[in-house]
Amino acid sequence: MNIYDAMKYINSFSKLGKAVTDLSRFKRIMDALGNPQDSLKFVHVAGTNGKGSTVRMIAGALSDAGYKTGEFTSPYIKVYNDRIRINGVNISDDELAAVVTEIQPIIDGLDIDCSQFEISTAIAFVYYAAKKCDIIVLEAGLGGLLDCTNIIKAPVVSVITSISLDHTKILGDTIEKIARQKAGIIKNGCPVVLACNQKREAEIVIHGTAAEKLSDFVTPNLDKLKIETCNETGNRFRYCGRAYETQMIGRHQIDNALTAIEACEVLHRNGFKALGCKNIYNGVKNAVVPSRCQILRADKPLVIIDGAHNPDGMRSLADFVRTINREPKIMVCGMMEDKDWQTALGFMTRYIDYGICVDGFAPRTVFAPKLEEMFRSGAVMSLKDAVPRAMALAGDKGMVIIAGSLYLASAFQKLIG
Repeated sequence: MNIYDAMKYINSFSKLGKAVTDLSRFKRIMDALGNPQDSLKFVHVAGTNGKGSTVRMIAGALSDAGYKTGEFTSPYIKVYNDRIRINGVNISDDELAAVVTEIQPIIDGLDIDCSQFEISTAIAFVYYAAKKCDIIVLEAGLGGLLDCTNIIKAPVVSVITSISLDHTKILGDTIEKIARQKAGIIKNGCPVVLACNQKREAEIVIHGTAAEKLSDFVTPNLDKLKIETCNETGNRFRYCGRAYETQMIGRHQIDNALTAIEACEVLHRNGFKALGCKNIYNGVKNAVVPSRCQILRADKPLVIIDGAHNPDGMRSLADFVRTINREPKIMVCGMMEDKDWQTALGFMTRYIDYGICVDGFAPRTVFAPKLEEMFRSGAVMSLKDAVPRAMALAGDKGMVIIAGSLYLASAFQKLIG
């Protein structure tokens, strides 16, 4: 099997598969594959926003300390291989094809209606075990409790990032219900790190679950945070007396960094002694995640792309955009129907001078003329034409924001190669 056959096989599975009420379906798959995940150690990361950035920071710190570190994330932005990495390097086409060749007859023999994410997770577990990774930083796909990544037994540390309303038809329509799903990754006696600036309802649920599971509960202490700079060049801050900086822009990246720092401190206390202050600093500083408030062009005009797709994500992006002293501000916007796109855009449009709206870059996109109604002034056009038009309108002194969906970000990245 070559990479083309492998991707054809992976793509033959649906995005969600048959609905799950427990982990028995994925357990059957992993039992058949010999449970390679049982030979691995994990940092398990769940949350609504900030997972990818936090994963990248933790994985970067561990790699910098000399550990062979797997990194599993979703969705991918440029190529499928992006989601399965070791020490910052994607699984190669040949390696991916080899793993799929190995597992295909086993999976097919089970006759299970599983999801593409389950197949991807199985591929990752088999690959990481074969490569004898020291630790895997594992991002949950959807929720936590019933997410197939939750088949792992006892993570070194569980990490829960910002929690907000998203995927409400699956996870629940209140913060408490969603928090219970995220809290499902907390295992008996395993420490948990919860990101700061949580909604009170979420914090109560996570803290309560940690207490029930006899798990040490850690959250960043904002009294020990001093922000020095937060602008389009990145962030500089001190935490617990130590200096840190991020390339990734936006105030929310400081919160993600604090979560990663605390998780790394837990790792150090629980067997990963080589993970020191300098490694943590480098992990936070060097982390870059495509399409997470990413600068594509630094000037004339400033161009940023962000996968913000729900109200909290868009609010964080809007908080950054409003601090940038550039005019005019032009947005290329495309969103998905299954998101609360009206509320999300409501945070952003007050800071936007002109919105160029696009659709058709993925299934179930919001009809572009509906998006246009949210802006004070705007237009509808294809994605191919939208960015050059936005840059022309922004001129040398303005800025362009490409945002509204990770699918939009992926489509744009593929467009520019």
